[in-house]
Amino acid sequence: MDLEDGVALNQKAEARETIMQALKNLDFGSTERLVRINPVGSGLEMHDLAGTIKARPDGYVIPKVERAKDVKKISRWLDAEERKNNWKVRSIRLFAIIETAKGVVNARKIARSSPRLKALMFGAEDFAGSVGATRTPAGMEIAYARSAVLTHAKAFGLQAIDTPYIGIHDLDGLE
Repeated sequence: MDLEDGVALNQKAEARETIMQALKNLDFGSTERLVRINPVGSGLEMHDLAGTIKARPDGYVIPKVERAKDVKKISRWLDAEERKNNWKVRSIRLFAIIETAKGVVNARKIARSSPRLKALMFGAEDFAGSVGATRTPAGMEIAYARSAVLTHAKAFGLQAIDTPYIGIHDLDGLE
């Protein structure tokens, strides 16, 4: 559930409430219940966490992670909330999206930042924008960054989650 790019700035509070209600009232079955918050440093991330934690999602997705301290900040906050609510500490997982050159350069430190971190994800579209590249079907402009995220994730026992496929009109490619 998205609180970042998919939500207009003037709709953030309403989106938090909608996500809170969905987490509390909908049966997700075996589907992992993840909330993508706004980036650390945006001024919105702590509101996103505070506005959804009571529904106890399975995890949080942190976008545009550039430094290990971005993940550590969220992890420490979750430690305190889990203790306060008598929940098992580190039961809420974290997923870090690497979407900038600085994030790629710091992937090793990010991968080692928190025991609750379960995956490194790659955001190709934002990465390309951050380095001034134009996306191409071959994807050579993102090849190094994509490989670096995969390599660092695997080196530290994390899942590696690739960028979404956005060519929705290319049915052969989508398949």
